[in-house]
Amino acid sequence: MKINPFNTSIVSLLCLFFFMPDAHCQSIEWQQVLGGTHSEYLYDVKATPDYGFLLAGSSFSGETGTKSEAGQGDLDYFLWKMDESGKMEWQKSFGGSRSDYLYSAALTKEGGYILGGASAALSNPGEDNGDKKHPGYGNMDFWILKLNPEGKEEWQITLGGIGNDQLQSIQQTADGGYIAGGSSDSSPVKDSEGKIIGNKSEASYGSSDYWVVKLSANGEIEWEKTFGGSFSDRLKDILILEDGYLIAGTSNSPLGTGSKTVQHYGENDLWLIRIDKQGNELWQRAYGGEGDDSLSQIITTENGYLVAGSTNSKPHPDGGKTAANGEGTDFWVLEIDRDGHPLWDKTYDIGMWDVLVSVLPLPHSKGGGSAGSDYLLSGYAASETLGKKTDNKGVNDYAVIKINSKGENLWQKTIGGMGNEQLKGAVQTRDGGYLLAGNSDSKKSDDKDRASIGGNDYWVVKLGSENKAAEDRKLVEVFPNPTYQFTNIVIAEDFREAKAEVFDLNGRKLQTKELPYRSTAVDLQGYPPGVYVMKINIDGKTEEVKVLKKGGK
Repeated sequence: MKINPFNTSIVSLLCLFFFMPDAHCQSIEWQQVLGGTHSEYLYDVKATPDYGFLLAGSSFSGETGTKSEAGQGDLDYFLWKMDESGKMEWQKSFGGSRSDYLYSAALTKEGGYILGGASAALSNPGEDNGDKKHPGYGNMDFWILKLNPEGKEEWQITLGGIGNDQLQSIQQTADGGYIAGGSSDSSPVKDSEGKIIGNKSEASYGSSDYWVVKLSANGEIEWEKTFGGSFSDRLKDILILEDGYLIAGTSNSPLGTGSKTVQHYGENDLWLIRIDKQGNELWQRAYGGEGDDSLSQIITTENGYLVAGSTNSKPHPDGGKTAANGEGTDFWVLEIDRDGHPLWDKTYDIGMWDVLVSVLPLPHSKGGGSAGSDYLLSGYAASETLGKKTDNKGVNDYAVIKINSKGENLWQKTIGGMGNEQLKGAVQTRDGGYLLAGNSDSKKSDDKDRASIGGNDYWVVKLGSENKAAEDRKLVEVFPNPTYQFTNIVIAEDFREAKAEVFDLNGRKLQTKELPYRSTAVDLQGYPPGVYVMKINIDGKTEEVKVLKKGGK
């Protein structure tokens, strides 16, 4: 199906500069509005090895607008794969007869994708359940699908108990399996035959707990753990470490209830738990002030971890919250060391209601004024003229702030129409620009060059390069290299046919693999550690690449 052309003209943006008067202001290179005549809700965006992007969320729409597949139920998982210029490569919908919320998507070493979200259970035995192979156990369950590089399903699994289980994060682990996490209020309950309903084995502590599940490469449960207090604890993100995991979310449970052993400071706090590879707790920490604090994401830094979220709290001497707020809710960033001790924190006031959604590590810019990485903070801000936000567009606008490793504000900007825009994620593109992706219901206005198709659509904005030189484009790249098992052959342009041959250093041919996609995974698991040569033939032209296979994993 052909999609409507989009305007590639450069649209100027207003930049608000702080600390860095010579910071570069990116302009809009292109943008896309994607959806049907009802509503779409984007929750995640990922850059793909073939220079493109994967948009992940949910859709109410049928085969209308730019959506080419009919819906299964109320809300379905909705994927949109685009190339580097915003052109659609494929789109997919997966759903049951009720509502399915796709909250998290990640790339796999095999070149495909893992999807995770929350799905409403089937309640009537005779009801058609669409793409879902299992009926579900309670009100909402974790629903996980493994896809190949073309977006076709390989397997799926439903996880949950008799209550509400909502997945927020899923990623592939170094052993080829998966770590999934979210929130649950389910406890084990037996049916009339004495069997536990679902696959959650530990009882709930409060109204909602952290629930973490480790899966094998085939989607089988290896272990699952519950962490929580007597009130509400909602897991938002999982950071994979070499020797375990750091799970993070928001909690209002008091000290000494359930498994919570740290102080409660305000209405909601940030709650982090360090666990080993088997899910056993090593330590936990809480951070917050005398108000409401919520967590969005956690990433690794040179000194430890950067914890990102939103706050309307006053500072608290014991809670790691030292930075004062402006009016309403602000972005909040806290750096901690590897044992969880606070190093510094900063708040960023944009408008009345500022919601930080994601933090993106960036290469350090020469003018940043500090060592280490820079970071792009992404979210959305209410349009009231408060704090540092001086424009007056719609209800909410996309809001991005670039900071250095000390939290100093390098530049910030807002982008939006006259309606409601909520930025859900950002990735840096290989030419040094940024792709911003979220939701919009605005008509054509201000920064938005096309009206929404339905009530709410995916809105993707590509910003031009800041001050990073574009990466040299090679016809063939291999990623990752070195690798422990899989490596992806990435071809930079479209082709008719291609294949790869793998040789050892003695010239022995080990395998031949057809390359049907611009990014295709090659499995080196059966070979000993060492250097291998890949000869890739693309439409009669041969490229040669060396790959180092490492041992130990």
